[in-house]
Amino acid sequence: MHEMWCGADTSGEPVWHVLTPDKTSTLCGVDKEDESPRRDTTDRHCFTCMKSFQAVVASR
Repeated sequence: MHEMWCGADTSGEPVWHVLTPDKTSTLCGVDKEDESPRRDTTDRHCFTCMKSFQAVVASR
């Protein structure tokens, strides 16, 4: 099962990423750090993570 983690995008704005199964990085390659304190203020998702996650789900 994959989990979501709120980190930053390239501009520093909070976005929801999909974590890898080992929970050390995201599907787009961002290293997991402290969760954004602004996580409650966003409903934005990382497009690259979501695209990768869709490919994982479709391959099952």
